[in-house]
Amino acid sequence: MKEINFVEQDCRVGFMRRNDTRASLLKVLKRLGCVSSGITYIFCSDKYLLKVNREYLQHDTFTDIITFDYTLPGDTFPIKPGKATEKTSGKYRPVSGDIYISVERVKENARHFGVRQIDELNRVLIHGLLHLAGYKDKTPKEEKAIHQKEDEMLATCFSQE
Repeated sequence: MKEINFVEQDCRVGFMRRNDTRASLLKVLKRLGCVSSGITYIFCSDKYLLKVNREYLQHDTFTDIITFDYTLPGDTFPIKPGKATEKTSGKYRPVSGDIYISVERVKENARHFGVRQIDELNRVLIHGLLHLAGYKDKTPKEEKAIHQKEDEMLATCFSQE
């Protein structure tokens, strides 16, 4: 199993405990019936993420997150007997990708929603994993489902300080 990695591109994330966050994200993956086969979070500025958005997605807008999914369809890893859930049918699905996060957007959204920066960051971190696990957010119904799953994962996988 490959780890979850964090890279600071052109900014610093001083309000995150990397080891605790990594452990929580691994819990999220497990609950989703997934395992990391190489996930990198790239923390960056609005300017940097706008450039990525323009270059790769042809969108000329600021955003808080962009997920590039490298997961191969149909891949599964066997897991230990007795550890399977109904959802995984005895196997975890490996997921892989690069997840770009604008730290500036996270801070701004935290102010806008009246939440702590770390709570907003955790939500966005989970959001990227949900995309890798197959969740979409293009329609109102999909958006509602992904936000409900974010809430569930925040409540069950992240400690509330």
